[in-house]
Amino acid sequence: MVISAEGMQTNAIVIHVRSEEADAFEQLFAAEELPIWDEFHADGTLISASLTRVEYGNEEKEGVQDYVILAVFHGMAGHTSHDQDARFNAFLPKAKRMQTSGPYVWGGQTIHARPAAVAGKEEVLE
Repeated sequence: MVISAEGMQTNAIVIHVRSEEADAFEQLFAAEELPIWDEFHADGTLISASLTRVEYGNEEKEGVQDYVILAVFHGMAGHTSHDQDARFNAFLPKAKRMQTSGPYVWGGQTIHARPAAVAGKEEVLE
């Protein structure tokens, strides 16, 4: 399967959560952010997204659990819709209180995209 990257926007965010609050953060994320992702994915706004607990890296700090949040939207409008969603804006202050410092945030137009092969078939999704 090959995905056309035209019009896609990828966002990568690294957040730094106090280690003792990692489980609580993951539960909060699952309860409050995942439903937004599910809705946006169902209506086609969100192509894919993930929350990854960092296990290694070049900026590890004692007492800090880093996470990578990766979200791929159909353009900036999808990203803006997410960031303006009232549920996200209710979640954000709670999540920020668990963080040791501000996040690293990057985003931009996706140039190439490839998901895992599906049953050996190549299919272009527009």
